[in-house]
Amino acid sequence: MKTLIVTISLMLLTLTFTSANASTRKPRDINKILQKEISYPDFAKTQKLEGTVLVSLTVNTDGTIKVNLTNDSNATLKDYVVSKLQSLKIIPSSENAGKSYDVRFEFKLEK
Repeated sequence: MKTLIVTISLMLLTLTFTSANASTRKPRDINKILQKEISYPDFAKTQKLEGTVLVSLTVNTDGTIKVNLTNDSNATLKDYVVSKLQSLKIIPSSENAGKSYDVRFEFKLEK
């Protein structure tokens, strides 16, 4: 449990640090791309699964995504996100290739 709390805290600090120091729109662009590609899956809605998945990833020079670290509140949603990320291929650029990003995926049912 302590490891989980420490890991979540470190990822949140990294997210905060990255956001505070980002003077360009590159991380947000990657975030927007990924948020658009990875939507709330129908199976999770049907099963009423909710949760948060935090992912630290790297955009490879060939446009594939390497998942470096994950933290989640629901293992099924984590597996879905990791699978989707690993199947994606984005257009690499000098601005994002080889760069690491921290992305948060929220899955909540509408009330």
